[in-house]
Order: sequence, then C-alpha cells, then structure tokens
Amino acid sequence: MNDTPQSLGGKARAQRLSPVARSEIARNAALARHQKAEPDGMPKAVSQGSLSIGEVVIDVYVLSDRRRLIHKRGMARALGLKSEGGNAFMKTITSKGLGSVISDELKQKIANPIEFKPLIGDPAHGFAAEVFIEVCDAIIDAYKQKKLTPSQNFLGIQAEFIVRSAAKIGIIGLIDEATGFIADKRREEYRELWAQFIREECRAYEAEFPERFFDSLYRLYGLKRKDPKSFKHPRFFSKFIRKYVYAPLANSQGAILEDLDAKNPVVYANGGRRYKMFQFLSDEIGMPALKGHLWQVVGIAAGATDKSAFERAFYRAFPESIPLGITGDLFDQIDHDA
Repeated sequence: MNDTPQSLGGKARAQRLSPVARSEIARNAALARHQKAEPDGMPKAVSQGSLSIGEVVIDVYVLSDRRRLIHKRGMARALGLKSEGGNAFMKTITSKGLGSVISDELKQKIANPIEFKPLIGDPAHGFAAEVFIEVCDAIIDAYKQKKLTPSQNFLGIQAEFIVRSAAKIGIIGLIDEATGFIADKRREEYRELWAQFIREECRAYEAEFPERFFDSLYRLYGLKRKDPKSFKHPRFFSKFIRKYVYAPLANSQGAILEDLDAKNPVVYANGGRRYKMFQFLSDEIGMPALKGHLWQVVGIAAGATDKSAFERAFYRAFPESIPLGITGDLFDQIDHDA
C-alpha cells in the first residue's frame, strides 16, 4: 500500500515525539479502542492472579488495555491495614499527618480508583500498580518526617519492605529485558525472588530482637527450630519477652509494659496484637534501653545451662523484678501454648 501525504505527515510527526510521548499516545489509543468495544466503557481484566507480600495474599490483574492493577482491598492488606472493603486504606491515607505529604495528583488518583470487570465476579475497584508504589513512597516520607502517629509507624516499615523488594525485582527484570532474556520463562523464579526479598526485609525488621536471643530461648526450652531461616517463633515466647524484657525494662517494674499494653491492646481472639510492642518505643529513649536490656538477657541466657539456671541468674541481676509472693521455678508457670 502506497503512503498518502497524510500518513507520511503523521509518521514525520511521530518521529519528532519523545519515546515517552509516543508510548502515552499509543496507550490512550488502545484505551479508546477498548472502550469503544465495550459500550459501558468499563475495562475488563484479561488476566488475574495473586501476589504474596509476607503472609498477605492480594489480588492483582492485567486489564485489556495492559494496565496492571491491584485491588483496592489488596492495597490495604498489603500495608497491614485490616479492612475488607479498603475503607481503612482511604481513612489512613487522608489522615492529617500522612495526608500532608501526599501530592494533589496522587490524592486525585486515590480518590478515583479504576472500576473494572474481573474475570469472575462483580465489578471491582483497583489502583494502578505504580500508584501503590507512589503511596508507599509517601508513607516512607511521612515516617521519616515523624508525621505518622505512633499507631501508624508500622506503615512506614511495611512500605519500606515493599519498595525495597520491588526495586530488587525491578532491576532484575530490566536486566532480563536488556539482555533479551524471556521473562515468561522466569515467572516462577521472579515469585521466589520476591518472597525471598520480603523475607529478608522482615528479618531485618525483626533484628530489633537479635537471633542470638531467640536461639537462647530455643535452647533453654529444649526446642529445635524447624526452620532456622524463619522469623516465626512459638507464641509462648511472647510471654517470656513480656516477663523478662518489657516488665523490668529501665527499672520500670512493669510501668512501661502497662503503657505499651494500653497503646497496643490485644485485638485478636487468639490473644494477638496488631503491632510489635517495640514500635511504640521512642528512638531517643525507649529503643536504646530495649537494646541494652536485650543484650543483658542474651548474656545471662548464654551462661545458663537450663531454664532454672537462667531464672536464678536473671533475678540476681534484676532483684527488683522478682514477683511478690512468688517462689520456686517461674518457668513452670509459662504456658506452652505454641
């Protein structure tokens, strides 16, 4: 087919455009074509799946116009917010402290989620994947600027997990593309790498309690770690931590622990709390005291041959912490409800 003057002029104009501009024009044209094909104007998912972020699994989609979406509910869950419909996400994002660092452009995107048709089920609302990263960046900025409330600090840490892990996956994908490596053949490897990066970020976070501390607990209780790489531990370890770490912290005789319990109450039927206790300690006072006390406990545990020996050595070091009216082996009173 011979080129017409009009088509030649169009090609010349296209060559003068930047790659970004050409990509945007092509994307808008594809979107217009799909909307024309769909009378209601609602885009449809052509593929969907699940993405694991730690223990959380969120729904993700690719639309017919090739936009990548995360379900609105998934945005909340990925950040550790408890919300079935995404309301907690919207409420948190628009809160005074966090809202002050979010640009007007991002606020517009958040206020106008994309309505689409999943492969199965009713129409849903979602956000472009890049919006999720922009939200995480804003949360990190608010966290570093100390604009989050104490009960929101966990958001900053979770957002850093996600952004750092996504960046690691991103650079691998860019190298694969630049070298002509076929991404589809590496889909499972990408999933494994993502899970690995998330685990590494979680482990760095859990490092406020050093591995030697938990190694000591396993040894004192005569337990074998099923998975040395896991950052999960028996639930009853939390009772040990309350009694020997938080209760005697800074010679407070339980006052700090009472304050932490008030800020971070039990909210789950199994006795679980929404956040880690140390997230409510200040960087200036609380965290240095916690780290110093932890290493004292680690040192006492290292020299103890069993649970009873640890307890005797601990109360020699912290006599003010001996519970009133209690004698004998206090380890017998710790329930093994792992």
